[in-house]
Amino acid sequence: MGRSFFYTIVLSLASLLWANDLFAQHVIVKGKVKQGAEVLRDANVSIVNRTVLTDHNGEFSFLIAPGIYTIVISYSGYKPIQQTITVNSKGKNYFEFEMVPSHQLGEVVVLGTRSYTRRSNLSSSVPIDVFSSSRLTQTGQISLTQMLNVSLPSFNASREVFNEPATLRGLDPDHVLILVNGIRYHNMAWLFGGGLKGQLGRGSVANDVNSIPFAAIEKVEILRDGAAAQYGSDAIAGVINIQLKKSVGKTSVQLHTGQFYRGDGDKFLVGINRGFPLNNKGFLNLSASYRYQNPTYRGDEYRGTVYYDVTGSTVQQRDSLLALDNQKIADSSFNRKKAVDNVGNSKLMSAGFLANGGYSFNDHTEVFWTASINSRKMDRAQAYRFPKQKTSVNPFLFPNGFQPHSKPNILDGSIAGGIKAETKRHWRWSYVSSYGANSIKSYLTDANNASQTYLLGVNAPTSFYTGKDAYMQLTNDINFSKRFFKTSKPSKSLNIGYGGEWRLENYRTINGEKSSWFNYDTARFTQGGVGAVGPENALNKSRNVWGTYLEAEPEFSKHLLMNAAVRYEYYSDFGGNIAAKFAVRYKFSDYFLARASINNGFRAPSLQQRYLKSIQTLSINSAGVRTAVSNGIFPNNDEVIKTLDIPSLAAEKSINISGGFTSSILNLITVTADAYWIQIKDRIVLSGTFERKTGSTLDSILDNYPQFNFVNRVSFFSNAMNTRTQGIDIVLDAYWQLYKANLRFGLAANFNSTRVYGKIKTSDRLSLNDENANTLLNVEERTKIEKGQPGSKVIMSVIYEKGKSKLIVRNTRYGSTTISPLSANPTRFIFESFSPKILTDISLAYSLKPRMTISLGADNVFNVYPDRLKNYENTNEGSWVYSPEASPFGFNGGYYFAGMSFNW
Repeated sequence: MGRSFFYTIVLSLASLLWANDLFAQHVIVKGKVKQGAEVLRDANVSIVNRTVLTDHNGEFSFLIAPGIYTIVISYSGYKPIQQTITVNSKGKNYFEFEMVPSHQLGEVVVLGTRSYTRRSNLSSSVPIDVFSSSRLTQTGQISLTQMLNVSLPSFNASREVFNEPATLRGLDPDHVLILVNGIRYHNMAWLFGGGLKGQLGRGSVANDVNSIPFAAIEKVEILRDGAAAQYGSDAIAGVINIQLKKSVGKTSVQLHTGQFYRGDGDKFLVGINRGFPLNNKGFLNLSASYRYQNPTYRGDEYRGTVYYDVTGSTVQQRDSLLALDNQKIADSSFNRKKAVDNVGNSKLMSAGFLANGGYSFNDHTEVFWTASINSRKMDRAQAYRFPKQKTSVNPFLFPNGFQPHSKPNILDGSIAGGIKAETKRHWRWSYVSSYGANSIKSYLTDANNASQTYLLGVNAPTSFYTGKDAYMQLTNDINFSKRFFKTSKPSKSLNIGYGGEWRLENYRTINGEKSSWFNYDTARFTQGGVGAVGPENALNKSRNVWGTYLEAEPEFSKHLLMNAAVRYEYYSDFGGNIAAKFAVRYKFSDYFLARASINNGFRAPSLQQRYLKSIQTLSINSAGVRTAVSNGIFPNNDEVIKTLDIPSLAAEKSINISGGFTSSILNLITVTADAYWIQIKDRIVLSGTFERKTGSTLDSILDNYPQFNFVNRVSFFSNAMNTRTQGIDIVLDAYWQLYKANLRFGLAANFNSTRVYGKIKTSDRLSLNDENANTLLNVEERTKIEKGQPGSKVIMSVIYEKGKSKLIVRNTRYGSTTISPLSANPTRFIFESFSPKILTDISLAYSLKPRMTISLGADNVFNVYPDRLKNYENTNEGSWVYSPEASPFGFNGGYYFAGMSFNW
């Protein structure tokens, strides 16, 4: 891959631009969309089955055959236009359209119901947010995850370390379902097992919306409500639906570059999109993107010992060893500042391509397809290995220790296709088949297999292929829907939808090369390798999922709308479950409506949670001192875990209740407020680490498994706890037309709290009072769940637009967070809380020419950082200045950027 891959894509797309010659018999239709003296940018303009967005001058164009057409125009906050136009083979085909404001309408959405009756997000029975691609671009971020992170208060995301897992309403990443064009999107193969600090959702399977090229995205819809009954397992916290572009006859290019105030972490992004008509009956929309970022480092000086291990020594011995260590550091010119973790962003290169298309055979039958591929390469410095760690370091290769670099190669691909049609009796049906795969090949450089020390010495390898994780998902869906009219009045109707789904999932782990896992010297070393996947940990597991649903949406009048859904799903590896949902919306007037919903759901354990087996050497912060340990994550059904009498994994069961209102004031201000209460029973968590100590229960069990003699700590998945989450989302949008200018004001807030309730579930063999074992959910992990994400998040934005200029100012307030790492006393945890912070982002866009816009700006203008760590025991022996845990906006400081966009 690399830059050559990107150049190939750009050249390929450029060559496709000449394909317009194939349609020389067509004519160009141009037009403008405006409201008074204001032109409307990014309005949706549709003719037949093709859609384009107006540019910054409010203009659009189509390449189309002469004839009579119906043109449909929609724009958030305005009444839609539907009008018949005649396109002539000769003469000027130019049209202007005047839109009428109606701020209570909102954005038209396809999410939240299986009905084909489209409603606005302000009139739906459940809360839905809509973000256009142009609005997201204005954030100054370059990944979709971070764009949403600074746009939606109930959305939180990790910074780019390995991935950017995202959460809704304070729950875990695997409680969010991702859809693309309404079709279930696959997860990553990777499961966050705790080896990477600063990643949300320990024990969760990662979601990844960044694998979709941003240039291909038209808008993003986010359903903030439980939807397991409608869309299936994973939708406990909500659903994110990415709608792809369908425009034709238009090319757009986006460029972005910037760096942090400290002069590092520079970023570059380029995206290109072009749409082509297909015989006046279809479209083919192509997109490509390339993203690059350099790493950032925000650590401090390492203050621990380098050559002599003082663990377990007396005070007198410790003083003597420290003196010897300091002398040797001086003699060898060891640089303590280079012995820090990569506490910051990772180096990253990402390139992707996406094709989205559709073709109508007639007015009732259409085929559609989507295909995408994304390659991502990363380089992340891991924890430094010191010469004092004699079982981890080959002194002939690295007399002063080494810092290994993890270099995963992530390949993500998907393809989907289907057909949708309407029968003579007006039943609409669709069939879609989709395939998605994600694989992660792991490489380690600047490292060693210590067991080769006395066998190969300085000739031992320093680079390793450490294995591969792969996840595959094949989904087949069939759906039927029809709208029945109860009377002659169109407002009284009943929408019925039903369908079925079959899904095949497969998860594999493939062992790395032999030198990455083999123990070449069993006499001196208890284990070999570099924490790679060995043959004993390789696996290949599959399962089938069958589901069927029924949904009804009666509209008794223009005031009362109801929605009810029920879904049954059966998993071949654990059984079946039923989810149901009921929602109601009552419209008191055109300016005020109330809505409420109640639903139950379930989330089946993922294949990774059921079967992952991983034994790695980790550098942990134990009582303020770096310690290398062998950490094993065992499957819940493994013989070792069965011996501990831990029950088999079951599905999580949830209840979600929400209620709120939407209101429009003088057609200028819209307000929505939605409160929610979510209870999850038997929540799946990765346990705290059970320490292996002489004479402990765990020690006696592992003694029966000689292949695990070197394992120091054990973790596993279980349904250990129950949680309750409650909160409220508030969104206010206001719009004023000033003299030759527009002013928009937005205020959005989320306040939430998650608490564990009831007793932590354990077994008789691992009682809570057993000093040789932690609880299944220790204080550190409980604090992450309850206080690891901010309890509040408030976003205030102001957009002032006049003529060719647009000024955007955004303030984001992140609430407080807390960590509680284990101290030197195994019964005491050191709590540290971090105060709320406000980040300010400012950008200015100016249209230099009709089809070119330049933007300049800065995120975190005032260079705000989170609170520094106060307790030395939490600093990883001085290496960390800021906690990699519980940092909702990272700790990279201010970032300035420049961007350009071209449209023609």
